[in-house]
Amino acid sequence: MAPRIRNGWILVIGLLLVADAAMAETWAVKPQASRERRLAPELDLLKRGNCRFKGIGRNGKAIFGVPTDKTNTVRSMAVRVEANVPEVNARSRRLLISYPENGAKPSRDTLRAAGLKTVEDYEKGSFLLVEPEQEVTAEAVDTLLSDDAVIYAAPDYIVKATPASPVIMVEAAATSITPNDALFSHLWGMQNIRATQVWPTIRETPNIIVAVIDTGVDYNHPDLRANMWSRGGKFGYDFFDDDDNPLDEEGHGTHCAGTIAAAGNNGIGVVGVTWKAQIMAMRFLGPDGSGATSDAVKCIDWAVANGAHILSNSWAGPDTSRELSEAVTRAEQKGVLFVAAAGNSAGNGNNNDTAPYYPASLTNANIISVAAIDTNNARGSFSHYGQRSVDIGAPGVGIVSTVRNGQYARLDGTSMAAPHVAGAAALVWARTYATPRQDKVQMTTVRDLIYANARPVPALKGFWGYTAPARIPGGVLDLSFLIDPASNTGTPKPKLVEFRMKVDPTKLR
Repeated sequence: MAPRIRNGWILVIGLLLVADAAMAETWAVKPQASRERRLAPELDLLKRGNCRFKGIGRNGKAIFGVPTDKTNTVRSMAVRVEANVPEVNARSRRLLISYPENGAKPSRDTLRAAGLKTVEDYEKGSFLLVEPEQEVTAEAVDTLLSDDAVIYAAPDYIVKATPASPVIMVEAAATSITPNDALFSHLWGMQNIRATQVWPTIRETPNIIVAVIDTGVDYNHPDLRANMWSRGGKFGYDFFDDDDNPLDEEGHGTHCAGTIAAAGNNGIGVVGVTWKAQIMAMRFLGPDGSGATSDAVKCIDWAVANGAHILSNSWAGPDTSRELSEAVTRAEQKGVLFVAAAGNSAGNGNNNDTAPYYPASLTNANIISVAAIDTNNARGSFSHYGQRSVDIGAPGVGIVSTVRNGQYARLDGTSMAAPHVAGAAALVWARTYATPRQDKVQMTTVRDLIYANARPVPALKGFWGYTAPARIPGGVLDLSFLIDPASNTGTPKPKLVEFRMKVDPTKLR
């Protein structure tokens, strides 16, 4: 009889474990818009669905533990549900809690009662970065809402820099093409944006600082090291590891930097849109290409505080928080241009008008949202678009540029298109202003010159460029307006082209 009893207990224990697991399922949920103005959609779903927030996964998806008796409630509040997903290690369990500027902060008692501990008080952005001791519950959210100093609470969203194609390494072989950079013949994008026509007039912008906010930059790369911004022997900052060594461990940021300002006519590799600029390396994306919104905010503020004129942002995600918008607004108020990749999706891309991707879909006036085009001036099949939310197209298919360890690779993506615009903005800024500086008038003029002189492509007309200040429906980046064969001095020459169109004033940036 003993074996039966022992097997009976094994059976009973097994049934108990199964029953316990059935009490909750792990779901990836895209929530509907929040009904509570002080809560992000994920926390509103958590509160009303009485489930548990496990964090944001490395793929950017919100993960919840959903009790079986709440599954219908959660589904009714969701745009999309992936049920019974495998347990994953959350990339971020942290929350951002905004408090009033120059006002009271959430009390320690509030945070303690909510089961949250403060990781950082980021006073420049007026928010706390907090971490749950276990999982965030509906009761924790109610506790936060009971404190009037909590203006807004949201997950610390995860964004990614993800090329639309696998990395294809490219060997540098000598050619007879001028400039003498060995891979120049592969750089179809420089021809497409007419940079090659402009270089006899202006090709170097040594006084322009372009911050590459990404996976960092390989500042030892032979095609980049002469063009790195530096201060005290440091080339920027790393908010992923919280140190002053923003060395790229993934390759994406280095690829972006090369398109912006790889050294020109040095006999090796590639050439950037501008042959000489100051590349400021800002790292917040890790080796897997993902990073937290809170660290992106710190990159933006640090770059602006240290003199950047242009911020190049080749990262995106479907969620955002007020902290990111406020950081971009601080950059705008300083007169800093913010160039953003529109985003990539498999298949036929995504309409950002109806399903926004951030930061490109933020409505700040300093943002240029960039889509990707191919060698035939067609939209890259992966590229996001949007008549109201995307501004201009630029080369983003088969783009050869620098990557880690002194190498070169071919990539596709709006991540590759945005650096073309960032490099072009450096040329326009230097050509238009003998003394470039962080200044709203200068920034706005540079932005409007890029928009007003975009080259219209009939096949792209329905995709972007319909909302002011963007000016040309279906326009692609074109620098030919800078050409002046009689001058190579960099003195102001460009003039705005008057362009009138009807726009919805509620959609103006």
